[in-house]
Amino acid sequence: MRFRSTFVAGFVAVPLALAGCSQGGSDPQAQEPAQPAPDAPAEQPGPAPSGPADPVGWTDQLCGHVSGFAASQQQAPQVDKSNPQAFKDSSVAQMTTAEKAANDTLNGLKAMPPTSVQGADKVNSTFQDGFTKVADVLGSAKGKAQQVDPSNEQAFTQGMVGVQEELQKGQGINFDAQYAEFDKNPELRDAAMQAPSCQALMAPPQQQQEPQQQQQPPQ
Repeated sequence: MRFRSTFVAGFVAVPLALAGCSQGGSDPQAQEPAQPAPDAPAEQPGPAPSGPADPVGWTDQLCGHVSGFAASQQQAPQVDKSNPQAFKDSSVAQMTTAEKAANDTLNGLKAMPPTSVQGADKVNSTFQDGFTKVADVLGSAKGKAQQVDPSNEQAFTQGMVGVQEELQKGQGINFDAQYAEFDKNPELRDAAMQAPSCQALMAPPQQQQEPQQQQQPPQ
């Protein structure tokens, strides 16, 4: 079993659409409705665990909170590049939605009960640390965007570049270490295999490499 590191790498992919900011002109592609990823899970907290001794219920709840953030990003408001004011307003709205989703996930993780699985509570704690960083990056970038002056072309461009630079700090956030703990911890790994919400976080079985094509004999 292996969890997808790319799943978390996409956390700031939607806000980073700001990288394509322009001063004017409609961007039809940016205004198209978001298409949900085929394997994006519906946000769900998972079934309530029966108690601290329920590893599967606890793990399902954990995965539900984590996967719920990425699922919410698929429905984030789109950036409107038709004019500077619209671009600013829609960018702030997008980051506000993403920041709220990160905080909702963080609060959900904090509210989880303890579990009997050794080392699992530490995994939850490190996930909380990661989502705190995600929320901080989004909040800081949103604050910069709110200060941008759309009436001045030069100030607008410089301001949005600053927003982009702030968001790029989120590219260094990943949960590879937390995912690795699932493989290191046999009980946690077995629980994740049985938890429905964890299935969306798992990488598909690695496809067998196709046999190399036989070289054509020299003419």
